[in-house]
Amino acid sequence: MFNFLQGAIVWLSGRIWFSLPLIVAIAGMMVTMTPMNLFGGWLPAPDIALIAVFFWAIYGPAFLPPWAVLLLGLSHDFASGAPIGFWAVLYLMAYGFTLSQRVFFIGRTGLGAWVGFMIVAALTAAAAWFLGSVVYMRWLPPTQIYLQAIISIAFYLPMSKVFFFMRRMLTTAREAL
Repeated sequence: MFNFLQGAIVWLSGRIWFSLPLIVAIAGMMVTMTPMNLFGGWLPAPDIALIAVFFWAIYGPAFLPPWAVLLLGLSHDFASGAPIGFWAVLYLMAYGFTLSQRVFFIGRTGLGAWVGFMIVAALTAAAAWFLGSVVYMRWLPPTQIYLQAIISIAFYLPMSKVFFFMRRMLTTAREAL
């Protein structure tokens, strides 16, 4: 009985350890969604979930598989009050596009990946504006959506450093255990 319990604890801790990118992405998303009113409400928060989707699609798709991206998008939908599936579809589209271009992005320096994130953030903002306009049946003002994309682009480099540190921890974890 003790061996079974010990094996179950080791298995569960391994699953929690390798779901760390999803946990950190959801936690970062929740932190940026809290109303802080730092800049008088005229600057939106960065889209940490999109940064995580882009980064892990390039540098570790096994750590953030499509089901985790779907869960991340649904948690964003529930937390923000968006229609169910809105952010899930956008994040899955960004994940699929980034994954299809992974061969191009994987060999680039930090600046090359940053330019790639600019493209993905702009495409995601355009898709969010169009999909939001269709869902709400009126043309939405695109300024806040594109401003959030610009702020997310500015936050990509510091967040990628955090994710690179996590990736280094996760990929060397099996050797350390």
